Amino acid sequence: MAKKLWLLFFTFAKIAALVLGGGLAMLPVIEETFVNKKKLLSNEEVLDVVALTQTVPGIIAANAAVSIGMKVAGFAGALAALAGAIFPSFVIILTIAILFPGLSPENRFWLGAFAGIRAGVTGLIIATAWKIGKNTIKGYFEAVTAAILLAAALYGINPGIIIVTAIVLGVIYTQICAKRVTEK
Repeated sequence: MAKKLWLLFFTFAKIAALVLGGGLAMLPVIEETFVNKKKLLSNEEVLDVVALTQTVPGIIAANAAVSIGMKVAGFAGALAALAGAIFPSFVIILTIAILFPGLSPENRFWLGAFAGIRAGVTGLIIATAWKIGKNTIKGYFEAVTAAILLAAALYGINPGIIIVTAIVLGVIYTQICAKRVTEK
């Protein structure tokens, strides 16, 4: 058990330290690490984690760490993964606060670095959305629902309303499907 806890802590610490852009940017790395390399989770389990982290309040990286840690090693695993996910950020922010109190926001080096980071993170988020879409959209209902809710998001509809609408549509759809199966 201790080996799994250290694995969770160090894996999430490494991911959190090396992947810029927050939780959404971390998701492809989490999938690669826990599905392909460590073989601790299936693609479907990672999709469930992605869905869960997007719908519950909180920091995506922390939510993903807790969810994956819980699946891999129970409550202790959730704590180890969460500690690993937040440790690098804590150390980095503390270091920045100590070493760079007079950092100028007009510094071209920093502005350029952050412009590159934003572009890279955007690419990672698009890649994550593509992977999720390929594994989630399996039929007419999913495609139409995704298109309608994407349009709603692009028109600035509150994300909470979009999520609740998706839940309601999913429940209605499964009830209709269940009813059709029992009628046959």
